[in-house]
Amino acid sequence: MPDDFENDPHFIDVEGDLGGEGMGVLTRDALNLLMHGVINSCADGTPGFVSDDWLNAIPAETTITAAELEASGLWERRAGGYFVLADDMVKMVIDQNEEMDRTKAECAERGQHVPHEPDESAWVTCQHCGIPLERPDGGPVGLPDGGPLGPDPRTA
Repeated sequence: MPDDFENDPHFIDVEGDLGGEGMGVLTRDALNLLMHGVINSCADGTPGFVSDDWLNAIPAETTITAAELEASGLWERRAGGYFVLADDMVKMVIDQNEEMDRTKAECAERGQHVPHEPDESAWVTCQHCGIPLERPDGGPVGLPDGGPLGPDPRTA
């Protein structure tokens, strides 16, 4: 690591700059892999476990970055992948996913979303659950239950 990592764009003082207690200095690649690994582990139903299969599916090299996370004490090698030791990060993602599931269910129970005015991005999202309702270009928006998009109104 360079002596002057504060000015090196490849490193981030996660603890000092981002409030990641006990995380120290990481490369940008390591922080990126850590965050995406935690998010994906929760989406896969294995919160806090980053599988080798997921890592191998990433087109970029992950071996050195995973080793950095292991050496920094944020990941621990287990059979078939890595166990994430950053408990606060895993808990935050689990809590966020549970909140999103709860608000989506409330909108489904109500039978409608609560649209808000477009922001500077021109997207219209549900004020309650955050699901996109309208795109700025008028194109189709994916349905909350993952159903078919339907016809593209721009080409009709």
